[in-house]
Parts: sequence; structure tokens; C-alpha cells
Amino acid sequence: MSRDEVAALYRRYGFFLLRRCRLILRDDAAANDALQETFVKLMVHGATVQDTEQPLRWLSRVTDRCCFDAIRKNRRLRWATPIDGVEDEIGAHPNVEPVTRNAVLSLLGRLSEEEQSIAVMAYVDGMSQGEIADEVGYSRVTVNKKLQGIKERARRIMGGTND
Repeated sequence: MSRDEVAALYRRYGFFLLRRCRLILRDDAAANDALQETFVKLMVHGATVQDTEQPLRWLSRVTDRCCFDAIRKNRRLRWATPIDGVEDEIGAHPNVEPVTRNAVLSLLGRLSEEEQSIAVMAYVDGMSQGEIADEVGYSRVTVNKKLQGIKERARRIMGGTND
């Protein structure tokens, strides 16, 4: 992928992806680093995004993985609190309660990479269980079980008890 093509994708999607990074990581500097890492990966593996019908969806998944890597590498991010104004700026998906979304995002550092992906798809993107199942290659029943476990852990956080 040429630099001009990457620059065009950045101009088109960079704002949305940075908002996503800020929401997931709750840290401006880490969000900027994750966004940069996303576009570095795009420069290396850019042919993949050209082959997809939904470039924003593809870029969102790469961005998510960059954010999850940042959470794993930086203990401070695992327990980060929301950045002032980010949640109001972004708002929750209409299918997701903001309180639940925030609890799930607080839990990301304690989840496996697989659970992190499912949690973001459900509680940030508002995807249905069927859509998530198609995306990750699991049955809807398996996705439902994983979401129930994540939601129960988030409920404990909202209630003030630890895992």
C-alpha cells in the first residue's frame, strides 16, 4: 500500500479510530500510540484492507488489537478511569447502556484477548450475538455464554465487589 493510500485512509477514518482508542484505553497518549500502531500495521499489511468490502470494520478490529496489546503491556491502562468528556463525546451505542459499557471497559484488562474482542463488539459496537458469532467464528450459543460471563463480571464491578 502506498503512503498516499494510507494517508487517504487516515484522513477518512483516523478521527473515528482515535475516538475508539480513547474510549478503550482511557488515556490520550496511549490512544495516540495505538492509532499510530494501527497505521504502521496498515503500511505493512495494507493489501488486506484493500481486499475487504468494509475497510472501517477491518481497521476497527486492527485498532482493537493494538489497544488490547497496549493494555497487556501497560499495567496502568488495565485500571484506567475514563478520560474527562470522552464518554459524553462518544456516547454509548443505542443498544448498550452507558453504565454497563463503562463497567465492561473497566474490565478489559482482566479479560482474555478473545473476551476483549467480544466485549468491544457487544458493548462498544452494539453488535448482536449473531453478528459477533459470524465475526469470530463461534456459534451464537458460545457467544451468548461468553457475554453472560463478561456481563456478570461487569455487574460485580458495578456492585463494588472484586473478581
